[in-house]
Amino acid sequence: MLLGIICNEKTQGLDTLQAVNHLYLRAVAEHMDVQPVLIPAAMPGQKFNAERLLDKLDGVLITGNRSNIHPSHYGVPATPAHEPFDKNRDAAAFSLLDGALTRDLPTLAVCRGMQELNIVCGGSLATDIQTQANKLDHRTPDADTLQGRYASRHTAAFLEDGYFHTLLGVPQAQTNSLHWQAIDKLGDDLIVEARAEDGTIEAVRHAKASHCIGVQWHPEYQPGENIISAKLFADLQRAIQER
Repeated sequence: MLLGIICNEKTQGLDTLQAVNHLYLRAVAEHMDVQPVLIPAAMPGQKFNAERLLDKLDGVLITGNRSNIHPSHYGVPATPAHEPFDKNRDAAAFSLLDGALTRDLPTLAVCRGMQELNIVCGGSLATDIQTQANKLDHRTPDADTLQGRYASRHTAAFLEDGYFHTLLGVPQAQTNSLHWQAIDKLGDDLIVEARAEDGTIEAVRHAKASHCIGVQWHPEYQPGENIISAKLFADLQRAIQER
């Protein structure tokens, strides 16, 4: 079984790389029995066509990244507050998500990935949510270690009898938080599966897909008392096997 995992454009010295944070690969190796297939973003000026690629895949993981979706994709003028961008990642992610939904391919979308899923479904995003009244600071904490960066930050309250409530058997859980953009207008056919205590949407499910889940937190690395990650990745494995 093949799990497609989208890459991000990274700069290292003089080199430009297509890369995936190793934490995603480690999580997949620990909790799933699939062969990861890394999917580079589109090249500049190239139209990304996911059709033939998706025909070979059994599932898709749309990863997070520090870059943001270009706001032109949801009808907002770009400003420095929206940066940094990765337009080639945008093109690849939108094509992959659109094709995965058309094929009903099991999908897990993480952080930026959940925001991309929302845009594909016709939604929009809010920027600098920490400046809004009564909102938590969801941004990545200053930390010198992975444990500090990905430490639990707030509670995610799950939809009663929804996906996470059923999967985990609890009404809420602690999650990390490494984002400063969030869903504003919810996309078509998306159901809110979890919210932070300030109302921020923390997880969604596509109502017409057999398995398409988006989470705003980072399940690939949740140190401490983590009841989510193993079951979330294992359920993606189940969906792939049952497809």
